[in-house]
Amino acid sequence: MRRYYLLMVLAVLVQACAGVPLSFLTPSTPVPTSTATITSTPTITRTPTITPSLTPSATIVHIPTEDPNLPGPTPIQIPVFTGNGTQVYVPAGSPTPSKPGPGFLSMTISETKIYWGVCDPNKTRIKVQVEDPKEVYTVTIFVQVKSAKEEDYTPWTTGDSMNNNRDGTFTYTLAANHIYGRNHYLHSWVLVQMVATNNKGEEVGRTRIFRDLIALSPCM
Repeated sequence: MRRYYLLMVLAVLVQACAGVPLSFLTPSTPVPTSTATITSTPTITRTPTITPSLTPSATIVHIPTEDPNLPGPTPIQIPVFTGNGTQVYVPAGSPTPSKPGPGFLSMTISETKIYWGVCDPNKTRIKVQVEDPKEVYTVTIFVQVKSAKEEDYTPWTTGDSMNNNRDGTFTYTLAANHIYGRNHYLHSWVLVQMVATNNKGEEVGRTRIFRDLIALSPCM
């Protein structure tokens, strides 16, 4: 009888255990959470700014452009008329004298050596002939003094207008006593350059710089 009751109690316990879900005995598996997606921030690309190019306009130059401190090319000889007669310099290998520069046909001077003070000659007359008299309205002459002993110069003058003879020629009287820097050196050269312009002020011709045509000294 006692064994019967034990079997009954065991049967009740088995029945009770059968009704309990297995998840009670099995540890719960964690549900994975969704991983946050990192959205990349778009990179701002700078568009290069295009700098507008400036179209240079024509510049009217009324001053000598050669640098007298730099060694120049072999001098171009031109016909020179002196007070004592005509003296023509012809470049080596050239049958005829070269022109003084674009827009000019010739240049003449009356004196190749002048003195500042009371001596004579104390001035020289410079004359140029242009290629196109109808186009040239004025010719400006620039002057500079250079030491005959060393590479030392005075500044260029701002320019003086030459006299228009209305026949394609322009003249200018260079007075020794009025040359700026005449007393800077005991012996010197007078450098000159002529620039031709039209009635609009545009350059239409320019001679080379004449470096060794006019000697300048004080009266002794």
